[in-house]
Amino acid sequence: MTMRKICKLNEEQRQFADTHHSIVTRFLSHHQLDEAEFYDIVIFGYLLAVQEYLEKPELSRYAFSTIAWRNMKDCVAREYYNRSRDKRTAAIASLNEEVLELEAFLPDRLAHLAEALDNQILLTELLSCMTPKEKEMVHLKADGYTYREIAEKCSITVYGVSSRFSRMRCRLRKMELI
Repeated sequence: MTMRKICKLNEEQRQFADTHHSIVTRFLSHHQLDEAEFYDIVIFGYLLAVQEYLEKPELSRYAFSTIAWRNMKDCVAREYYNRSRDKRTAAIASLNEEVLELEAFLPDRLAHLAEALDNQILLTELLSCMTPKEKEMVHLKADGYTYREIAEKCSITVYGVSSRFSRMRCRLRKMELI
């Protein structure tokens, strides 16, 4: 997800943004987002939508609210993604507290390491029994492509993509049982 740059609004864009500003409050209300917390997040998507809508004539075939809602939704999704990143949820300890053992600071770390190693072994086994086309599909899905986009890139149908992923999940379940 790349963030597009917002430039200073010109007079026409400013007036357009003022006229349609109620879209922002409707969006926040519809998604039950606290205005105090999320207004500053979604407003950037809204302002970017204003600029894009007025600068790109091909967007006029859509309602402005559609473009604005999509951009605001992207901003909210990006915010939730950033909040859930490991660096934001890292374990924190006060410098005043004494931590005598690593186990006290990071409980169950050995269990987590063992689970991660098991997952790595399982993934290696799964990759070894995949066709090159399946590997390509898994890489595309990991990169965030939708089934439709994967189907286009791999020259197969969306149903073909879905059924291949279904078969791969079945293989993974069988491998877990062994």
